[in-house]
Amino acid sequence: MSRKLANKLMKAESAETFFRAQKNAISWENFAALKTEIDSLIGRDLNAAAKLSLRIIELAELTNDRLAKAFAEAARARVLHQQSRPSEAIKFYDRAIQVLLGANLKIEAAVLQKSQVDAFKRLGRFAEALDAAEMARRALRRAGRVQLAQLETNVGNVYYQQDQYKKALAHYNRARTIFAESGESAMQALVDVNRADIFIELDQPDKALELFENSAKIFDAEKFSLNATEARFHIAYLSFLRGKYNQALTSYYKARERAGKLGYRRMLAWCDLEIAEMLLALNAFDDAFESATNAGAQFEKLELGYEVAKSLLTRALAAAGLERFDEAKSDLLKARKMFAQKKNAVFTAVADQYLGEIAIHQKRWKEAERRLNAALQIFVNQKLPTKTAYARLLAANLAYQQTDLSKAKRLANAALKDVETIFAPTMVYRAQHLLGKIERSRKRPALDYFRKAVGVIENLRIGIAAAELKTTFLRDKIAVYEDAIQTCLDEGSDRSLEEAFRLVESSKSRALADLISRYLSDADMVRQTGEQSPTRKRLSKLIEELNWYASQAGLEEDKGEQRRVDVAARYRAEVERREKQIARLFRRLEAENPSSAQVRNDDSTTLEDLRSTLEADETAIEYFITGDEISAFVATSERSAIIRQIASKNRVEKILTALRFQIEKFNYGAAYVDAYFGPLKRTTDEHLTELYQSVFAPVEQYLTGNKLVIIPHGALHYLPFHALREGANYLIDRFEISYAPSASVLKLCRNRHQQLIREANSQSGERDIQFTKRETSGHTTNNFNRPTLLAVGVAESGTPSIEEEIATLSSIFPDALKLTGKRATHGNLLQIAPQARFLHLASHGYFRRDNPMFSFLKLADTNLNFYNLLNLRLQAEMVTLSACHTGVNGIFPGDELHGLMRGFLYAGAPSMVVSLWAVNDRSTADFMREMYTHIKSGKTRRAAIRHAQLAIKDAYGHPYYWAPFILMGDTASVNLG
Repeated sequence: MSRKLANKLMKAESAETFFRAQKNAISWENFAALKTEIDSLIGRDLNAAAKLSLRIIELAELTNDRLAKAFAEAARARVLHQQSRPSEAIKFYDRAIQVLLGANLKIEAAVLQKSQVDAFKRLGRFAEALDAAEMARRALRRAGRVQLAQLETNVGNVYYQQDQYKKALAHYNRARTIFAESGESAMQALVDVNRADIFIELDQPDKALELFENSAKIFDAEKFSLNATEARFHIAYLSFLRGKYNQALTSYYKARERAGKLGYRRMLAWCDLEIAEMLLALNAFDDAFESATNAGAQFEKLELGYEVAKSLLTRALAAAGLERFDEAKSDLLKARKMFAQKKNAVFTAVADQYLGEIAIHQKRWKEAERRLNAALQIFVNQKLPTKTAYARLLAANLAYQQTDLSKAKRLANAALKDVETIFAPTMVYRAQHLLGKIERSRKRPALDYFRKAVGVIENLRIGIAAAELKTTFLRDKIAVYEDAIQTCLDEGSDRSLEEAFRLVESSKSRALADLISRYLSDADMVRQTGEQSPTRKRLSKLIEELNWYASQAGLEEDKGEQRRVDVAARYRAEVERREKQIARLFRRLEAENPSSAQVRNDDSTTLEDLRSTLEADETAIEYFITGDEISAFVATSERSAIIRQIASKNRVEKILTALRFQIEKFNYGAAYVDAYFGPLKRTTDEHLTELYQSVFAPVEQYLTGNKLVIIPHGALHYLPFHALREGANYLIDRFEISYAPSASVLKLCRNRHQQLIREANSQSGERDIQFTKRETSGHTTNNFNRPTLLAVGVAESGTPSIEEEIATLSSIFPDALKLTGKRATHGNLLQIAPQARFLHLASHGYFRRDNPMFSFLKLADTNLNFYNLLNLRLQAEMVTLSACHTGVNGIFPGDELHGLMRGFLYAGAPSMVVSLWAVNDRSTADFMREMYTHIKSGKTRRAAIRHAQLAIKDAYGHPYYWAPFILMGDTASVNLG
């Protein structure tokens, strides 16, 4: 009856039209029925409930019936309550309750008081909530056991928010028993969700998960969409606690979208807060700070003080991660005050614990000890093992820093015992790492502790799909790997040497290796299905928007003094906003990608793997850094060695900074270079000699043959090893040199080259490709066999030699295809590049130090960055980026290289030629002519680039001209016959 009446009311043109159609025969009982429909609708579609409640209010205004208005206001109160507008809801509740009590409808008033309990709770007005509950209880005893059970649930919620878990559980259990006996499965499920929340706090996740999953099934069956979404939101949080970050992120994204569609603002804010917590655990501090700030702002609008305090707590931890300790302390003190006012002892203690951690960072030992002791007492009394373990672990770290090793060990072991029966991997790896450091300080065996810590970290990494998050995750964990590596090497056995190498590889460019493998798998899947996910489509749209705003900003900037500053600023703001959205959406795309759960490089590359990858006359030098020490593994196909303490990282970085300063002087212009060419070369050579003596001379005796693969680490990625100077000669005079980010990536690149050979051999005939008149900007339609080379060139006033460079390549490869001028577009590149055996891009390049993944090459219609390459699937055997800084990358935790080069490796390129600094236009054109001529003659890529370097060295002299380009990845020759 109530649903039929509600449907008629909503279908009517207006409340007044409906009122007239009923011939004014609308009683308060009809409004009570409509309020019942609101109660039912809230759990299924809050937006629809809100619309209906407003129509009911309009209808009530047309009557002179106080009871009708009371039920209308009661219905509106229920909606406002669920929309997290508790202050407004309470006002409607109060008016409705007074009228109902005046009409002696005590049970109906008590039902509203029962709901008002939760509204008071959300505002932290706990005493008023319990008073309302007591008033309602007397009347509800006569209303039926189900209403009384609902009241018990709301009272349990009041005690839960005060962290009085035993009292909360007692009320929940009474409610659950009544619902079960009454056959109210949906109500029982609601109580179970609340009980599960307590089990999470009590570190009993298995019980919580079972309750959430059962509740979600019941809500689905009852079509309680909102409640089902909330249950799955909680399941996602449990996945996060269990280290299943990818699964949790995907679930959060879905829950957030669903909550948005259902109009559930409180859930949207909770999703933002929980996502912030997850990003915090993954050390993505900037995004965590922003997400927590957004959540706090939403909660504040919703007048949810408890949730605002939790948002402040999370934001403070993100600020601390960014080493903004004063800001973090301010937020923690605000949160602590709010929790204390709400008499929430547990979260007051949590704030104290984190304040103690900041005090440790700032070496305020007494304050740290006082706050940690206060927090620990609360956690022990409340029997909260994870929180207890963390407080003890912080106290252990404090003792370790004060050189009280006995106390530190006792507390670290106690922390491990606290969590020995529960899943708490973060506590375990931190405790094991600290115990290892304690034992090492005592000159006792420590390797087993470090091994256990690394093992836990490796298991956690498996649950992360997004490459960016894999990288940030290692931010505070690299020290664990370094300690394990050093301890293995100190042991000195062959077995420990192998283990040390695996650990080095585990901590280097793993995300890039996973990215290459996963993208290739994803490309196959897209080719098979021919479909793109909604997330990928949204990403493509954002990239288009970014390109448009970037081009508009560029056009405005090009106007010089005529530019409109406000317009340019607005475009730049839109560019920045789109960049953030793209990065986050790409992270989500990786999390949702089915192949992320199937393709992982979890097994670290071994020394044997590296040796089997190498040619007979080839030597690989893999550098690694632990603390301030640079060391290296040297491997050939037959043997390997370790050379420790080659150089000081800090000293090498200072020399490298001085070298880069000399190189950058060539940006002062031709007149300056001509005037000071001699001193410039002499000073540069001095720095290159110093670097040779520091990082290369110590390993030279272990080399065999003249082919080298350099695998750098840290700042060594910026070092042109081929230009290191010994006496009167450079290393390029003696060696063919190529580079790789890690042994794992080298192996993948070489495997990729072999895959391309197999694919080529398996094809019986050449594939034809077509280019329409539109795509070639005026050329007639033709069919072309697969071109040897696609040359893309965008010349500007400062790079006139690019046109000559492209023309020269066309003369070397007569079947080459050229995209120049207006034809050098992103669309043409994506269409034609997959067919070419070589891809050559000559343009202006720019490295974004502020955001390396948006470093770019300039095309005719857009800036080509990592994200613009997502739809590119290459079959090319080599990609050359003939521009400035194309081999410069941001170096992130785990020695991950973020920049334009990453995008082409991601798209399937087995080898790349890229630059380490801003290149000279004229010498670059000459270099490319030499390199491709030697490739055409059948030389390996590594030999070809060496011959080009030698030729330009003879012609130009200074390393600035001949040393910027390096070969990254595979080195094999190409059969162009």
